[in-house]
Amino acid sequence: MLINLREIYLPAMIFSIILDFQLGSYFLYLYLKHRKDEIGLNKMLLAFSNLFGIGAISYLFLVIGSFFLDDSYFAEKFIRIGVSILQGGVLVVLLHLLSRPFENLVNTRVVKVLSVLSGVSILYPLLLYIRLIGLLPSILLGLIGGGYFLFFQVKVLRLTSGTVHTRLLMTLIGEVVFLIGLSLGSGLPHMTLIFEVKEILYFTGSYVVNIGLFIIFYGTFKFPGVPEFNWKNNLLELYIIDARNLFELYSYSFSKIRKPYEEFRTSDSNNENNQISSIGIVGISDVFDEITKTYQNRIKTIKYGDFTIILEYEKDPKSHLIFVLFVNKNMKSLQIFLQKVKNQFLTTYKSILLNMDILERFRDTIFSGFDVILQEILD
Repeated sequence: MLINLREIYLPAMIFSIILDFQLGSYFLYLYLKHRKDEIGLNKMLLAFSNLFGIGAISYLFLVIGSFFLDDSYFAEKFIRIGVSILQGGVLVVLLHLLSRPFENLVNTRVVKVLSVLSGVSILYPLLLYIRLIGLLPSILLGLIGGGYFLFFQVKVLRLTSGTVHTRLLMTLIGEVVFLIGLSLGSGLPHMTLIFEVKEILYFTGSYVVNIGLFIIFYGTFKFPGVPEFNWKNNLLELYIIDARNLFELYSYSFSKIRKPYEEFRTSDSNNENNQISSIGIVGISDVFDEITKTYQNRIKTIKYGDFTIILEYEKDPKSHLIFVLFVNKNMKSLQIFLQKVKNQFLTTYKSILLNMDILERFRDTIFSGFDVILQEILD
């Protein structure tokens, strides 16, 4: 009878295993893509890659052992190997949480204890198996380790906002749906039920797994990477300056996007202490240019009182635009943000920047629409 179930389960199971491998590969691609940003939190992408890649192998063993082997001895061996591999995926994720980028977000002592327990749960199905209690110890330890990783993701969610928050939330929901489907469709529970009920559970689980994977894939599509937490709260002022004609093309104050509970200076204090002169910035830039004699070595950051100035330039040595970002403290995420602002501004206003007549006549209003674009970059 189980062989006849193959016509129902095989398409969904093969598809879910393939999609699981693809997700693992996609997360690895995202990690490699964002690794150049040198933001440690992007190691979450590598953790996801390992989890889904190892999970796919585990699911393959569980499916084969549960449905496609008639010999009970080999079926049990495949299921035990599948459970052991799944515990290995949990262990790898826990070890990622012990890396430096996450040390302030987790209790390292708890993670180390859970890692040891996960190691034991890997060995139990293979070497320490007790038939009387079956796979229950490994399943319980796996739930504890996996539950802590889910708790960690919830903690990360609370510290993120915008697109990153939405994407991570969808990924978390997809993981929960996937685990529910895995527990139903793999035959892990081995519940003593009448066959008709088991058939319904297996059929439901195999398709629930795919739903969970689709949610995860949708949540991670064009994932922007994980920026440093609270980076937006360090934003103060943005200025885009025409260094050749010594005037300001565009400016934006980030005080309007601050969270209500964040401490920040009053507008009067900002006007007094943070007043920025485009001529002053140009002067600083020219001084450093005179020293270095090369465009490539123009200064990128300047410590200015209690805050820091981050600068970006066009690639063309003959260019005259300087992108200036005033921040409370320098962060890699803020440098990446300013680079995105530069690229988007140059792309949007490329033709206008080449027409000096229009630029001089309408420079007070022509760039006002960049506020909307800036908000999209912030999200």
